[in-house]
Amino acid sequence: MDGIRLEHIYKSYTTLSTDVILDHAERPATTRTVLKDLSLTIPAGLLTVIVGRSGCGKSTLLKLLSGKETMDSGRLTLPEGWHTALLSPEPYVITWTSVLRNVELAVGAGFTQEQRREVAEKLVKLVKLNDFADLTPVELSTGMRQRLGLARVLASQAELLLMDEPFAALDFITRAELQTELLNIQNEMRRTIVLVTHQLEEALLLAQRIVVMHADSTVKEFDLSALSYPRDLASDALQALKATVTEECKK
Repeated sequence: MDGIRLEHIYKSYTTLSTDVILDHAERPATTRTVLKDLSLTIPAGLLTVIVGRSGCGKSTLLKLLSGKETMDSGRLTLPEGWHTALLSPEPYVITWTSVLRNVELAVGAGFTQEQRREVAEKLVKLVKLNDFADLTPVELSTGMRQRLGLARVLASQAELLLMDEPFAALDFITRAELQTELLNIQNEMRRTIVLVTHQLEEALLLAQRIVVMHADSTVKEFDLSALSYPRDLASDALQALKATVTEECKK
């Protein structure tokens, strides 16, 4: 199978009321359906960016893909043997050890100690933290910690990388630098990436494919694979696409 298939996915959340109730009374509950009959195919080896209004289920979709949550019904199929890794705005890092050791500990199974060190050194250099390899995460800036989180995700050897607003907390200069680094890494390592963002400009700069999710779980897909990198947001092609995607998001 060439990619990930989601077929007729349903996912709901039930919240119990916080009201004071009498003894033996049943506590009222509210059920909210976030994903309703969602069907989507995510191609392997591409950088897919998901956009849409808040509350349409973008982050829920990533949680299902990562295995952190289970669907109520439907079918989710990944290629055999695939593993996933999730990068969030506040990435998990080990605070008491160095940058290099952080990445080394994240390297997947099946490596010798020497191989783990070699992989870690390569990735630390790839995310431009080689000058800070001996520092601990508490000594790093927010942008540097995000670079470390990216290196740890890559070290996991996961075939599917999931990114939930990974650059949202960064200043615009650091965000632009990490966007460029992500494209360079994807060009070198060629993973399947699913990235959620609220920034349409980010989607236009990064995506080979944009998926607009709606509140009713319908989707609209846009193919950007023919557009080369680096991209100019001021170009006629991207300006026209921006207007089209914006209108789609408003539906």
